[in-house]
Amino acid sequence: MIGVPVARLFGIEIRLQLGWVLVVAFVAAIAAIQVSAAEPSINPALQWLLGGIVAAGFFASALVHDLSHAVLARRRGVEVRSILISFFGGTTPLDPASTNPRDDLVIAVAGPIVSVGLGAALALGAAAVDAAGGAAATVATQVLAVLAVLNLVLGVVNVIPAYPLDGGRIVRAIAWRRTGREKDGWRAAGLAGRIVGLSVIAGGFVVVALGDFTNGAMIGLSGWFLVLSARAIRERIRVDELIGDLRVGDVMEIDTPTVHPGLTVDTFAGQLLDREVPTTAIVVVQDDAVLGILGVRQVQRLRPAELAAKRVEDVMVRPPRLPIVTPLDGLVGAVERLQRSGLDGLPVVEGGRLAGVLTRRSIGLAVQARSGPGHGAGEADASEPGAGGNGPSTSGGSGSASPGPDDGAGPVPGAPA
Repeated sequence: MIGVPVARLFGIEIRLQLGWVLVVAFVAAIAAIQVSAAEPSINPALQWLLGGIVAAGFFASALVHDLSHAVLARRRGVEVRSILISFFGGTTPLDPASTNPRDDLVIAVAGPIVSVGLGAALALGAAAVDAAGGAAATVATQVLAVLAVLNLVLGVVNVIPAYPLDGGRIVRAIAWRRTGREKDGWRAAGLAGRIVGLSVIAGGFVVVALGDFTNGAMIGLSGWFLVLSARAIRERIRVDELIGDLRVGDVMEIDTPTVHPGLTVDTFAGQLLDREVPTTAIVVVQDDAVLGILGVRQVQRLRPAELAAKRVEDVMVRPPRLPIVTPLDGLVGAVERLQRSGLDGLPVVEGGRLAGVLTRRSIGLAVQARSGPGHGAGEADASEPGAGGNGPSTSGGSGSASPGPDDGAGPVPGAPA
């Protein structure tokens, strides 16, 4: 599961990274110290209350930043079901993406523009309040000023051309639009991210050499994170070259088992948890209608005593969190949707009926088949049953095929984190 659901706005599920608890506490402490410095006579309880208000304001700013991406994406015809609030508004696995480079560029720049605009508005508000004079105005001015700076930093940092910051996505969209190939966009984003990351690391060493070890180390770690992100983009391109010509129907598991929503989980939990059995996700069906899916991850979260008490409908993942794909969907896009969902598999529906299941295991087998000896990128036959496709169903055993890079519990190979 990616983040924790905390709210729903405009029909969009808001998910939150647990690390926000530390971020809010840190911002509250810094703000409380600054308020005390601006007005030393302030009551300590009021000082920390104002710090908490600033921290809540910073969270609201990050929410507005990410929500601006989602709202504009919807206006551009992109389906958005969930967003993940990140610390600095950068790209996350749940971010909406368009298949059109122009729309993707507009979606990417929305966040930084909104953050800078909000920061400017708060700065003007701080100046207006400060003009009123008095102790209360001084404190209010300090609170508004801190929020203004945080929003301006949020906007400016995000235009740095390094993925996963919005700037990296902007670079990708521009290169994609100029060449007409998304792969070239990813290459440009990866190169820009690597250059920026190495530059930031070098800057960290300079700061350390000047005697500030703590800040220098933090700067260096930030640069290393950007370099690692650039490496992840290279891996994504490699996987795209391996499976970019495949469709979901070429690798999906067929003839897979289904369950009724009223069954108790213990009736089939062993089948999911047995690592010798290839089944990692079971679709929940009633009267031929796909209601949801139950995977290894959902079952593993249950205590042994709960298996006989919980019914499938109590545990299954259902729309809107559950994406539905079709056999004709491109595999690369479906892999990204699977990764964003955090599930073990996605139902494949054709003509309103279940056609199969796209699982992490079936994708891993496809990557393994394409990357094996004699299979160069783009050389394998798209109809080859490397992971289930039109060959033996993985739900009934895959013959001598060994488990792929992922047996159903880990990340999809090459998918963006």
